[in-house]
Amino acid sequence: MAKSFFWVLLGCLLMTSNGYASTLSDPTAPPNSRKHNNTTKRAALPSLQAIIVGGEQPGAILNQRFVAVNQNISGFTLSRLHQDYVVLARAGKQYKIKLDKVSVKRITVQGQ
Repeated sequence: MAKSFFWVLLGCLLMTSNGYASTLSDPTAPPNSRKHNNTTKRAALPSLQAIIVGGEQPGAILNQRFVAVNQNISGFTLSRLHQDYVVLARAGKQYKIKLDKVSVKRITVQGQ
């Protein structure tokens, strides 16, 4: 009876010690090697396919979708347009996305 109680007690101690040991960190590890649980994910910037400067509604093609100035896409706001780049805003920060020179196409509209 005492032997079985001993084995049960030993098993309980081993199960609880495994859970406790997994929460401890290695005190001899370098400071930069510790993983942080509060890592923040960065939202990926939309990809820029085209910029429409002239016309009735200026905007850009971002993620294969037309976005007008001051409209949102993936949490970013299209704030400014230029001939070869756009400026997106999010959480008080601005992001400049350049248009790849290979994908630039000149489209002329009749009457302009």
